[in-house]
Amino acid sequence: MKTTSALLWMALTLTAVTARADYWHVPPRGNTLQLEYEAGAAYLAGSRLSLGSTRLGNIESAHTHLVAGVAVRASDDFTFRVAAEYRRNDFEVGPGVPIPNVLGNVGLQLTGNWALRNNLSLWLNARPGIYSDFRDLGFSDLNVPFNVVLAWQRDEDLMWLLGVYVDLRAEFPVFGGPGVRWRFADYWTLNLVMPRPRLEFQATDDLLLYGGAEWRQVSYRVARDLGTKAGNPSLNNQMLDYRELRLGVGLNYSFNRHFNLGLEGGYAPERRFHYYSAKTQLTDNGSGYVAATLNGRF
Repeated sequence: MKTTSALLWMALTLTAVTARADYWHVPPRGNTLQLEYEAGAAYLAGSRLSLGSTRLGNIESAHTHLVAGVAVRASDDFTFRVAAEYRRNDFEVGPGVPIPNVLGNVGLQLTGNWALRNNLSLWLNARPGIYSDFRDLGFSDLNVPFNVVLAWQRDEDLMWLLGVYVDLRAEFPVFGGPGVRWRFADYWTLNLVMPRPRLEFQATDDLLLYGGAEWRQVSYRVARDLGTKAGNPSLNNQMLDYRELRLGVGLNYSFNRHFNLGLEGGYAPERRFHYYSAKTQLTDNGSGYVAATLNGRF
């Protein structure tokens, strides 16, 4: 399982831009101002949790998020978006396991989109906020991960991207690469853009079917006594990299521009909790998952 997960991570890293495309936005067309929202939830079933060769029981998790904001077309060449976001990961683990019951972030998404020459666009996104287990809150819980993406749209069927993602509090603070979104046939699109590379099929005007992957990786500050309570004081007040890979199929159905429903299910090969400064890593052995989202624009 570890070898399979490593190969999947390598394939995703080499074939798609690690530019956090889930925080880009579509500039409003026609209207100067556009209100946007998204709400979602996911459940990952129980699986075996291990610290090296030591088994620590089972882990289950629930993941929720809410994003609401406004996008503004300031000029023909520049649009920006300001949104509030709240993301929460709830973990059910046994006593003495060095994983917080809650990890999450609350803050802003600040996005700008500049139309340059020759079909080039520059996209910037910053996400200032608190990234924490929401205990012992302080300055060290603040973070501002950001990404920069240069996009070239050759025509309506093909877009190339080059991006970089920066999180100065993560184990690997800078990473990036190329990506492409290519509608290679009627109804079919190959979307090799992280964190959701996938193959899409437009079944009807309102129904999109897809299969692919999703990569989640966020760094959080944990409480000053988390390690002490778990019998390992070296984990107190450490940064924790949480990583999750999902492989699944799903659908998006558009009732209208105000309400779009997404449903997805599949398998998550690995959840990883890495206290990289303390050289301590916990992993599970994979589990099934289901997820749903609702989003729209006004």
